[in-house]
Amino acid sequence: MKKTKPITVFLCAILYLSCNTKQKQDNTNTIETTQTMTENNTGKLPTITINKESFTQLGDLHFKHSVGGEPIKEETLVLVKYDDEFLEIQFECRDNPRMDQNYFTEDNTPMFTQEVFELFISKGKEPMEDYVEIQLNPNNAMFLATIHNNFKGDGKFSSEHLDPNAMGVEHSASKDQNTNTWSGHMRIPLKLLQYPENTPDNVYRLNFYRIISQEDQTEKGWRNNAENSTFACWSSTMAKRPAFHRPEYFGYMVLE
Repeated sequence: MKKTKPITVFLCAILYLSCNTKQKQDNTNTIETTQTMTENNTGKLPTITINKESFTQLGDLHFKHSVGGEPIKEETLVLVKYDDEFLEIQFECRDNPRMDQNYFTEDNTPMFTQEVFELFISKGKEPMEDYVEIQLNPNNAMFLATIHNNFKGDGKFSSEHLDPNAMGVEHSASKDQNTNTWSGHMRIPLKLLQYPENTPDNVYRLNFYRIISQEDQTEKGWRNNAENSTFACWSSTMAKRPAFHRPEYFGYMVLE
């Protein structure tokens, strides 16, 4: 594996673009809003630094289009923290009036052909050809798999499904029709995320995604595409057509 510089040098390269703000959540946990941008050979990539004490909010409510990188109109709230065993993620997919037009209810089904919230993640500072893919849909169905993506070669990738229950992943989802918002909560074992190998630093490469339907669907087997849906990323993959599997565009997550 390619050798990398010490984590202290890596962190010194981060360009701070936003300041920390705090607000209360449930009168117990503090939410810290923190996001920086890191330069690499693909340009500026977002970095989120999280801790064990409180949730950290992604610095921008507006994900970016996977094609072109412009902000989408819909808001997505994402909060992240960790403890000794789990990475914990809470999210709200706002401005989502068609949440009931999602029909997958079983784990590891092709829910990615409709609306989902997604996370791709690998351990270490370098973009990897192997990473974990996690999806949750409005019906609380989960897709969990390890991915091998030959992005340095022919661009083809393969997946191996994992049983979320057997892997110890905890998750829930709820819908609020009054606000056109569906929400999710995931607790993902850190040992699952030591993939493809447990590097000594506390840095991960990751990206958050959201697929949003823009047209009413009458068929249960409808499939998303570039014409009927928005394909959005925390860190835009800058693809020529909607594409999420571009590890070189994954952002960074640092554990304090």
